[in-house]
Amino acid sequence: MKVKKMGLLGSMLALVLIAAACGNTKSSTSSPSPSAQSTSAVSTNSGEEVSVTASNWKWELSKTTFKKGEQVTFVIKGKEGMHGFSIDGTKINENIGAGDTKKVTWVPDKAGEYTIKCSVMCGTGHASMIQKITVN
Repeated sequence: MKVKKMGLLGSMLALVLIAAACGNTKSSTSSPSPSAQSTSAVSTNSGEEVSVTASNWKWELSKTTFKKGEQVTFVIKGKEGMHGFSIDGTKINENIGAGDTKKVTWVPDKAGEYTIKCSVMCGTGHASMIQKITVN
């Protein structure tokens, strides 16, 4: 009986820690890592900046449609929690914490629909933290 209680207590503690992870961790760096740069060819234009806000279980972008071959710089601001800004099909994966601002540059080399996902387990709404973007 005592072993079952300890197992239940441990499981509950693990769930609480996972749920709390989204709102309590800050990143200590504010510059993008080398992996945040796309391997696509560099565009000759200066591109555009897109404002991105990462908060608990959602992304807010100032723009979601882009042109193939034109540079996009995502200016990512962490509003709450710890999140990972990743774009499926690319090598982009940048961690962002509450209070942090980071820039990620990308030159999309293929038209289509891409998905921005959170790559850091941020709590109960983690699976729904997605945002579709379109490249024409």
